[in-house]
Amino acid sequence: MRPLKLVMNAFGPYKDKVEIDFTQFNQSSLFLISGPTGAGKTTIFDAIAYALFDSASGDDRDKNSFKSDHATDLDLCYVELEFELGKKVYKVHRTPDQTGPGTRTKTRKIKSSVEFHTENSVTTKILEANQEIQELIGLTYEQFRQIVMLPQGAFKKMLESNSRQKEEIFRNIFETDIYGYFQEELKKKAKTLSDQRKKYELALQEAFKRIDSEENETLDKAIAQLDVKTVLSELDQIIKNENEELKQIRTHLSDFQEEKVRQVRLIEMLGKRDALNEEKVKLDEQEKQVDQYKTQLVNHEKAEKLVQLQKNRQDAKTEKETSEKRLSELNEKIQQVKTERATVDERYKSISIAYKKLDDVRKEVLKLNEELNRFEIEKDKTIQLSALEKRKNESQVKKEQITEQHKQLKDKHQSVKTALTELSKTREKLTACYKVLSTKKDEQNQLNQRLNNLKEVSQWREQGEELKQAFQAAEQTLDKARAEWQSAKSTYFSQLSVVLAGELEEGKPCPVCGSTEHPTKAQAKSEDITKERVDTFEKKKETAEKTFNRLVTQSEHLSHQVTERCEELGISPKDIQNEKEKVEENTEAVTEKINILQDEIKTEEAAVKQEEALTKELDTLEKKEREAAEGLYKQVSIIENSEVRLIEISKEIADLKEKQVYDSKEQVLELVVTKERAIKETERQEKTTREELNRLQNTLATAETERNLTEKRIKELSETEEKLKQTFRERMETSGFQDDFADAVLQEELVEKRKKEIQTYREARAIHTNAVKEVADFLEKADSVDSKEAHETRLTEIEATIPEWEIKRDRYIQKTSQNQSAQETIQKYQKQSEYIEKDYQLYGELSRMANGAKETDYVSFERYVLGIYFEEILDAANTRLAQMTNNRYEMHKKVEKAKGAGPQGLDIDVFDHHTGKARGVSTLSGGETFKASLALALGLSDVIQSQNGGVSVDTLFVDEGFGTLDSDSLDNAIQTLLDLHEHGRLVGIISHVEELKTRIQSHIIVEKNTSGSQAYVQA
Repeated sequence: MRPLKLVMNAFGPYKDKVEIDFTQFNQSSLFLISGPTGAGKTTIFDAIAYALFDSASGDDRDKNSFKSDHATDLDLCYVELEFELGKKVYKVHRTPDQTGPGTRTKTRKIKSSVEFHTENSVTTKILEANQEIQELIGLTYEQFRQIVMLPQGAFKKMLESNSRQKEEIFRNIFETDIYGYFQEELKKKAKTLSDQRKKYELALQEAFKRIDSEENETLDKAIAQLDVKTVLSELDQIIKNENEELKQIRTHLSDFQEEKVRQVRLIEMLGKRDALNEEKVKLDEQEKQVDQYKTQLVNHEKAEKLVQLQKNRQDAKTEKETSEKRLSELNEKIQQVKTERATVDERYKSISIAYKKLDDVRKEVLKLNEELNRFEIEKDKTIQLSALEKRKNESQVKKEQITEQHKQLKDKHQSVKTALTELSKTREKLTACYKVLSTKKDEQNQLNQRLNNLKEVSQWREQGEELKQAFQAAEQTLDKARAEWQSAKSTYFSQLSVVLAGELEEGKPCPVCGSTEHPTKAQAKSEDITKERVDTFEKKKETAEKTFNRLVTQSEHLSHQVTERCEELGISPKDIQNEKEKVEENTEAVTEKINILQDEIKTEEAAVKQEEALTKELDTLEKKEREAAEGLYKQVSIIENSEVRLIEISKEIADLKEKQVYDSKEQVLELVVTKERAIKETERQEKTTREELNRLQNTLATAETERNLTEKRIKELSETEEKLKQTFRERMETSGFQDDFADAVLQEELVEKRKKEIQTYREARAIHTNAVKEVADFLEKADSVDSKEAHETRLTEIEATIPEWEIKRDRYIQKTSQNQSAQETIQKYQKQSEYIEKDYQLYGELSRMANGAKETDYVSFERYVLGIYFEEILDAANTRLAQMTNNRYEMHKKVEKAKGAGPQGLDIDVFDHHTGKARGVSTLSGGETFKASLALALGLSDVIQSQNGGVSVDTLFVDEGFGTLDSDSLDNAIQTLLDLHEHGRLVGIISHVEELKTRIQSHIIVEKNTSGSQAYVQA
């Protein structure tokens, strides 16, 4: 992927539209991006990353904050990138979320959008475009940042990082998470198996503790050695012995319990036999009394039946007497009702004649009501006639009002329409003013920039004058300091010769010249100069030299800046003041023109703001005009309809008057009331008489029916009374009673009591008989029946023996159960632990080796895989490092194991061919560290491309780091980057290093000022 052209508008620090044409670098594969801090150098990278991947080049930048702070809401922020890939050209246009220029309104909210242009199509959906670009380039956003954009200090950190830190970096790049996941899964599996293994061992030990046995040396030894097989063998034998012993104990205990049951049963039957004999005597005594009770109950039943017969006969006689009395009353009532019915019947015949004539009267009332209705209709029609006249007059008034209103609305509508036409012309004029203002502002910005440069050059010249004076003073100070230091040094050495002369002896050699003769010895002077004073003068001289040299450098640098800036401005240094005054005049003129334009725009904007209100007013007027027309049409229709209806109603009233028979409505009403009252009275009398006649007829029928039934009942009662009398005589004869039979009837409570006593006796006698038979049968079948006392003695002996055998049985049951439970647990865990032990040996060893063991020098499986990539990176990096260091340095993967048991295998050593020894990367100087970091970054970029199917990225950006290099190293680093041209790469460097400006011919220059930054290509 090779960028061809980048367009930014209102993006980052760039307020205006900026175009960077990368095709201008076709003759040079290396270019420099330079400019002051914060001008927007890295923003160029942000724009490329945003265009391709909808993201910024750095993690601390948000894509929705790209719009320039210098731009207004009328400016549209967007980025457009044209790039080449495989001889095909593609174009991406992106716009972030922002407030931008509107179509109908001045501003509006604009959502992020994209246009991805290929040969035959345009993609406008963001997710689809992102996917298509990623598939086309063959890199993800993260991989693009790692290969194409090398940020400040990032690879120095990688160079000096330890194995663990490199592992985290490379894991993301080469996607080796699967190996780390594999290691972690092995570790989890081994840990699970280890925990299960320990758990089963603890469970076995707990099971061993539950074994209950006598002294058994073999078993104890097997438990101590965790010999499960022997423990199970011994335990199996113990359980067999215990089961055999338990079987014998249970047999003895069963015999004793059966004997106990037999003795208890014998004792029970012998005691029961004695009790039954006593009970028989009591039952014999009760038998006589029970017979008497039976006789009493028989007599009671006979007497009770006679008493009931006597009562029934008396009841029949009484009811017959009552019925005869009622029959007499009914005969009298029937005669009375017949007389009253004859009278009412005569009256009903008279009323029926008048009732039959009512139909004729009702027809007369109906005709009168029709006459009344005509009077009512005439009244309603008259009211309608008056209302229509009133409505017609009101509509006539409204019609005149609406006609006037419609005319006024029409005039106002034309006035507003004319005003809107004028405002449209004003808007066109305002647009033209905006364009002129933009041009003037651009001109103002250029003049301000030129004026700022001129002011800066003027300040530099003033600083030059001040430096010149300081330089002259520093030169005098340096000359004086040098003279003082030289004088002090001469004096000090002279004093040293005086000291040596004082120590000379005749005939002995001089330690300086070796002569044995000393004709003229050095003599001391009045001054006394010490070594400390000489050093003080020397430091004073050095300070003066530093000051002098600093001022010389500053003066030269300032002079160079003035000359360079004058060349940029296209003027001579002597013309600076004249040019400055000229630019100031031009700036004032442009500023004045801008102010006039702004005032004019302000006035026109205020006028244009009325457009919306006038448009709304025009809509309102049109609506009111339509409503007025509709209202006018409505009133005309009302007037026309009213006139037609008035004629119709007048005719209807005339027709009604012709049909009227009576003179007034009141006369008709009076006749209707009189006739209706007569109808109601006749109907009432007919109904009352008819109901009374029906009532009398019903009463007569009821009385006659009741009389017939009463006569029949009297006959039945006479017959019943005679039958009961005959039955009573017969029963008395067969009962053996005299007239005292009522005395034999017992009270109800006493009858029930006697029945219960008889029943109780019968039940007791039956139970006794069965019990006697049961005891006799048992004793007859039993063996060795003795006295009750002898059997009780034997039972006591057995009850004393049974608990002892039960204790033995329970102890053996508990012991055997406990040992069987222990045996089952041991067998279960033995089977499971065999599989677990086998798996643990396999997975434990795999986990230990995969996660880095002592045998692998603590290199994990993932780190081993990364190590292969790492060696490829180092091979690619060393090719460039050798060139940048004149074959002195070479990076190797560290072989010697580091201290501790931490992660190993991804550390770097540097082999120095000058010393023939390897050393740590931390011992490199700042410049050497940058070269090694750059080489490592380029090596990583090469490897990532090869790992992504040979993806070719023809552009590389390096951000800073060149300031740490000396001249030769800088040449080597630049040459290394130039060599990338052989692989078809375009290399861009961001740097503040001034020397790079002369060494790299192609530049993207970024300039900033108070109104935003600008960028342009200088090839």
